[in-house]
Amino acid sequence: MSEIPEFIDQEPVFEEKGEMTMLETWIAAFTKPNENTFVEIISQRGATTGKAFLWIFLASLLSSFSSLIAQSFNMKGLGGLRDILPPEFAREIPMSLPSSIGFGTIICGTPIFAIIGIVFFAIGVALTLWSAKLFGGTGSFDKLAYAFSAIAVPSSAISAVLALLGAIPFVGILTGLASFGLSIYVFVLDIFAVKAVNKIDTGKAIGAILLPGILFAVFICCCIVLAALVTGPLLGNVVSEIQQGIY
Repeated sequence: MSEIPEFIDQEPVFEEKGEMTMLETWIAAFTKPNENTFVEIISQRGATTGKAFLWIFLASLLSSFSSLIAQSFNMKGLGGLRDILPPEFAREIPMSLPSSIGFGTIICGTPIFAIIGIVFFAIGVALTLWSAKLFGGTGSFDKLAYAFSAIAVPSSAISAVLALLGAIPFVGILTGLASFGLSIYVFVLDIFAVKAVNKIDTGKAIGAILLPGILFAVFICCCIVLAALVTGPLLGNVVSEIQQGIY
């Protein structure tokens, strides 16, 4: 009886993929819109909350810096337009325009906005994860934060370019449309990320992303209604006293 070859009882050996670099992760997250892409991204050993916050800090730095630069150019541009437009159009531009943002303000303000961006990002991830768990999700904060941050960096880079281009007169309409299209695409990528992290279907992933915003909108509406109910009678009394004083 012939001996059984040794390799028959051995476990199959698969070639282990190496860790994706930072740039490879960003490119994959933005250019490969499918669930498997994000499964691969969050399965890396380096998928940590610390790295996610670092990437969001970089993305927020880029976004805030470009926004402040664009705003500075817009203020200068409006002042110049008053001089070249016909009088009937120039008079529509306010005479007392705010002064353009200085370089020091941009340098000092950019890190502050970046830190605020991290705070809002963490809150957004936590709310999305909570919402996903209501739909049966099984994800974790670090994985979801890492997936979202991988999307945020390339999308912020594109948004920064669009913001700077939008400072060019008469180009803002085109960049506005491009920004709208980018936001839709990022929303689609977020859906794939939520699906990959929480192992839920598309409908539940969409619900997990939209639910926090819906609840926040309802909360704001309730606050407005409550404020109107409280201040309405008071304002009515004030108006009534003013009318009595006049007549």
